[in-house]
Amino acid sequence: METINWRRVVLGGILAGVVLIVLATASTALFGQQRLRTTFQAFRPATSGSFAPFFFILAFLFLGLLMTWCYAAIRPRFGPGPKTAAIAGLAVWLIACGELLRSVAMYEPVSNLPAGPLLPILYLATIIASTEVGAWVYKE
Repeated sequence: METINWRRVVLGGILAGVVLIVLATASTALFGQQRLRTTFQAFRPATSGSFAPFFFILAFLFLGLLMTWCYAAIRPRFGPGPKTAAIAGLAVWLIACGELLRSVAMYEPVSNLPAGPLLPILYLATIIASTEVGAWVYKE
């Protein structure tokens, strides 16, 4: 069994986090801030004020590290490549999206979430694309 190249995990994770920040910003501009704002209302008390942008940047960078680490962890079993990166991205999306919905449900009724599957599918696409970038950087 091969060992994980932690230097490449950090490098790929930072790059994946930056791509995730860019894609999240672009999706917010494309699909309207109001619709996305209703989803994140539960996080308002913890992320209000001048700390909010710093919190989201750190959260996206952490997700980038998590995506690249997950890719590095499953790479020996599934083999290198975009398919493995997509599997790692799907795993991280299932964890992140489930946690997001659980957190929102604790603060607000679930019926207040935006209708339709647009946001979860958008999140899945951005996370998989970011994981692909992090996996592209990762080498053992």
